[in-house]
Amino acid sequence: MLEEEQLNGRIASVINALTKSAGWLAREETWEVLRGPRTKPDVLITRGVNGPPIVLETEYAPASDVGADCMKSIGRELNTNVTKDVGVVNTVIAIRATAELKQCATGDDAQKMLENGHEIGYAVYQGTETQHTRFPKSGFINGNIRDLIDFIRPASEPQDIINAATQAFEQGVEDAATRILNYAKLYGFGDTIAATLRQPWPAWSTQPPAVSQSPDAARKALIQEQADQNAREQTAKMTAAMLVNALSYQQNLAGYSAEVTVNGRQEKRTIKTLAQISKPTGLHPDDVIAEWDNILSINYWPIFHIAKQLLMIMPPAWAVDLLNEMSKTANAIQNAIKLNDVAGIVFQKLIADRQTLATYYTRPESTVLAAHLAIPDDLDWADPETLKHYHIADYACGSGGLVFAAYQRARELHRNHGGDPDAVHAYMMENSLTACDIMPAAVHLTSSLLTSVAPLERYNGTRNVLYPYGGTGEMDKRGKPVVEIGSLGLLDLSVTRHQAIFPLNEEQMATGGTEKRNPIEVEMAPLSQSLVIMNPPFTTPTNHAADHAKPDNPAFAAFNTTLAEQKAMAKKVKKLGKGTISDGNAGLGTQFAAIANNMVKPGGHIALILPLSAMLGGNDSPSAKSWMKLRSLLAEKYNDIIILSIAKAAALDSSFSADTNMAEAIIIARRLRRGEKPQSLAHFVNLKERPANKLVAQETAKAIKKTIADITNPRQHSDIRIGDTPIASVRLERVNPSAKWTTVRIADFGLVQVAEELARGNLLLPQRINPVPIPMTRMGKIGRVGPLHRDIASGPQEPDRGPFVKYEGANSGTEWPFLWNRNSKKQQSMGISPDSHGIIKPGEEGDAENIWNRVSHLHISNECGFNSSPICAVFTHRKSAGGRAWPNFQMETPEMEKATCVYLNGTLGLIGYWISSNRSQTGRGGVTVKGIPNIPTLDVARLDADRLQAAVKIYDDLCEQRMLPANEAYRDPVRQELDRRLLTEVLGLDDAAVEQLAILRYQWCREPTVTGAKNTGPAD
Repeated sequence: MLEEEQLNGRIASVINALTKSAGWLAREETWEVLRGPRTKPDVLITRGVNGPPIVLETEYAPASDVGADCMKSIGRELNTNVTKDVGVVNTVIAIRATAELKQCATGDDAQKMLENGHEIGYAVYQGTETQHTRFPKSGFINGNIRDLIDFIRPASEPQDIINAATQAFEQGVEDAATRILNYAKLYGFGDTIAATLRQPWPAWSTQPPAVSQSPDAARKALIQEQADQNAREQTAKMTAAMLVNALSYQQNLAGYSAEVTVNGRQEKRTIKTLAQISKPTGLHPDDVIAEWDNILSINYWPIFHIAKQLLMIMPPAWAVDLLNEMSKTANAIQNAIKLNDVAGIVFQKLIADRQTLATYYTRPESTVLAAHLAIPDDLDWADPETLKHYHIADYACGSGGLVFAAYQRARELHRNHGGDPDAVHAYMMENSLTACDIMPAAVHLTSSLLTSVAPLERYNGTRNVLYPYGGTGEMDKRGKPVVEIGSLGLLDLSVTRHQAIFPLNEEQMATGGTEKRNPIEVEMAPLSQSLVIMNPPFTTPTNHAADHAKPDNPAFAAFNTTLAEQKAMAKKVKKLGKGTISDGNAGLGTQFAAIANNMVKPGGHIALILPLSAMLGGNDSPSAKSWMKLRSLLAEKYNDIIILSIAKAAALDSSFSADTNMAEAIIIARRLRRGEKPQSLAHFVNLKERPANKLVAQETAKAIKKTIADITNPRQHSDIRIGDTPIASVRLERVNPSAKWTTVRIADFGLVQVAEELARGNLLLPQRINPVPIPMTRMGKIGRVGPLHRDIASGPQEPDRGPFVKYEGANSGTEWPFLWNRNSKKQQSMGISPDSHGIIKPGEEGDAENIWNRVSHLHISNECGFNSSPICAVFTHRKSAGGRAWPNFQMETPEMEKATCVYLNGTLGLIGYWISSNRSQTGRGGVTVKGIPNIPTLDVARLDADRLQAAVKIYDDLCEQRMLPANEAYRDPVRQELDRRLLTEVLGLDDAAVEQLAILRYQWCREPTVTGAKNTGPAD
């Protein structure tokens, strides 16, 4: 039997062997290593300058006392009389060792078990003795020693320091930008800064609005001035961010020496601190520029070159104050910037044109989640050649968070298998990491981040490419503007083109490591990347919104491009994307997805963050068809598909980006190897909430991978847990390339099974073992949907569409009644009256007659607000044409239409509508006119006369009764009466089924996408 002290020594030995290249030192059973009462931590891990100390406390299962042992060390300071290391223990790892380890005869046996992957349990206590947290909240995470090392890295990051640094950086940038703006107005150097950053800097307004201006013109002038001010502020903030970033990196590099060649002679150069170059009056720009020249002579061109250019633009007289303020910020963040993407977090918030480009910041926890899910654990990571040739690319990199997280993960895997990733860092920077953007500042920040993982390792160049974008100022032979389209040029790549070589001038070149600025060529070969990881822009190429102040072509409207240039760019992209899934209808999301498919190699992975519409868009609109093409591509060319979404009520909480206010999905997929056949299977993982930090994200990814490995049968589902806490659910499905993938953002997968079986005619009720057969069909099988609203009528002030002109109001004498508008306050029962009417346009009587032959009493909502509207189908007492909100649906008889109206407003009908809808927006689901025929419904055509009349009687008795919003069906007496009578009088079920349906109704009302953020659903 192995004593606990012996096990501690073996755990320390294995950790030391695996982390040797990282400079970790694990020591077991060292007395008085901590200040204070006489203690002996089981294992102490110190990491030099790379992080604070960590203590491990070990106990054999059940390990009921290990938490108390952890409290003895947390918050304690290292005793420098015992160790040369300094620091405070804010992280203690509790380890639950297994009975198998305890039964080992010798320490050697235990060490072999640990080296061969034997799993232990672990949890972390973080903070101080009086104020601490435990993760997971209860139970232990099971993993091997390599998993434990992975766990320790983010667990030991001092989150309070990182948060404080982020806030300090943000405030420092804000203050510095204000100074830059004030002085730019006085000295007029804003245009030069803007040109350096390729950012807009509109002229300052010097004239007040003319008195004679109309109110509308004055309003537009004020809006324009505010837009101009915002553009200047964005550019000033980006300038400040890059200067502070360079100053903080200087502090982190201080003391590093290197031999450089100067005029043919070797000289030793040492990097100085800010204090060493400061004068009594503070930092002077000349001294900072001289030191940055010193640094540039060594390396670090990506970090310091553009910062130096920006500083040189500014008048020295006032730049002294600016530098002194920014140096305070640099000192405040320098420790945190070693550990986290502090600069990148703030930078992405500053991007000008971010709303136009729809470039949103990817949260650090989301980048970690995507990277850990996408990068396989089972490669030969001990071999440095595996790391060297693991090619990672992001063709819309922003500040580089995703490519940085992926590179970090690949490095960790190599290090955890005994390798030294720093030894191949230069090779990776020069050959294996590709990051592209259209903004100089983005490429600068990405290069800074990638450099920071091994800042003392020099390299000669990168594949971080600044692509030209927008008009070139030239015209082609036809008088059309010559334009560039950034990374979208990669749409042209395919297996038939062996390679793309982009000739780059000095402004467009890939960021190098040194001052060598000769134009170079960057090869972009198709099918070459091990991982393409992106959060691409979502912008669509058309402006259908009501806000007509938006650009005509938002996808290409950045950087003040003209309308002619926008059109030329759109045309060029469409031409290059021919033959791919990029048809321009769903915007840049599908275009960058097409690029990912072009570039990833067989066996490689793609990881994309896309709007949830990518899963829920059908084939019933141009943009929806684009997303269907994406899903077809995944089903036919990829295996190991994971679709990750967040089942929260608010769209903001269901996003992986920082501020999209849009539900999103992370899509992970592996491209088929040559000769491999597609399985058309996908694991749908729905998180209960977004991971709170990088540690939780990492462990979430690991828990997902472990669980899905055991989910091998389609329609099988399981909870995913971290420790004892359920954090997600996963379901394996056979996916249909031509159908929506609806199993996203759903908390209870049991409802998915209910909806699937219901569509097949099998009613699954809680507490009932066997399904109940009921007659079901799709709506398109028993009727036909009416015309689109734009084919019916146009308003008096609208474009000329349809044979009618539409006017508000209708009564019993109205000749051509319409049900056009949605009004949740008035439309609260199944029976409602038309709200509009039409007048036939002269000469269009024939078309009007054709329209009227397709009208009906039954109308289906094209967007049901589950938490605001009670009904998804209505019946008008007169036949009416369906409008924008209420397309009509025509069946053989009014009785069939009444029966269908009853079914669709019952719990079973609402579930069918819900599962068929696009649930991207909070608390509501949308179904287009072309999607209505696919909604599952009761097959009223198969009901006998008595049962059909029973359904009609339900409608007649309840049609005027007001119902509560659909998400409150669990407490709505009218809905419950409808359900009871539908089950017993129409379907012939017993009273037990009514009680069982009440449970199902309650479960559905608890779904986040049903109740939304209004908190009117049932309590947990």
